[in-house]
Amino acid sequence: MVKAVKPIDITATLRCKVAVVGEASIGKSSLVSMFTSKGSKFNKNYVMTSGVEVVVAPVVVPDTTVQVELYLLDTAGNELYKDQISQYWNGVYYAILVFDVSSMESFEACKAWYELLKSARPDRERPLRGVLVANKVDLPPQRQQVRLDMAQEWATNNGLDFFDVSAAPPGKDYEAPFTCIATTFYRNYEDKVAAFQDACRNY
Repeated sequence: MVKAVKPIDITATLRCKVAVVGEASIGKSSLVSMFTSKGSKFNKNYVMTSGVEVVVAPVVVPDTTVQVELYLLDTAGNELYKDQISQYWNGVYYAILVFDVSSMESFEACKAWYELLKSARPDRERPLRGVLVANKVDLPPQRQQVRLDMAQEWATNNGLDFFDVSAAPPGKDYEAPFTCIATTFYRNYEDKVAAFQDACRNY
């Protein structure tokens, strides 16, 4: 007999804009699709994203009754759109940088995407928080060009969390980057609320 899971009573909803970036054809949209569909939808036929596609994904922060609505800005990786897309990033301080483990070029490109996102921040004093995602780890070892420890080191050196995932069914840890972003955003929000309350008490 399957035990019924009681729905969580959400007590608060926060909203966070997140840029999902990386080169073309590395599985960004498939990753987003697998997460938002809870693993039931995978883009078998490749359709290039043009510009930015906005997808809203609600995430319940683990061990809380708070929900974070992630406004995922699924960003085209094609060079044709790079000059246009930064206009969509106004107010973005969270990012998911994705690369394909079978393409060293896509990993190196994440470094450029990271710098582009940092330069697009309206408030340069506010940090860019995010995760680096190694996609397609289901591919056989002989096809993998990027060592995971090397990617992990770059992520750590730049203050990013790191995840190795597969967006191809049945999938591997594809939900982890999104949960991490939601949790980080929630904790940052809580810290700001606490600092504001302390300032009021000391006023």
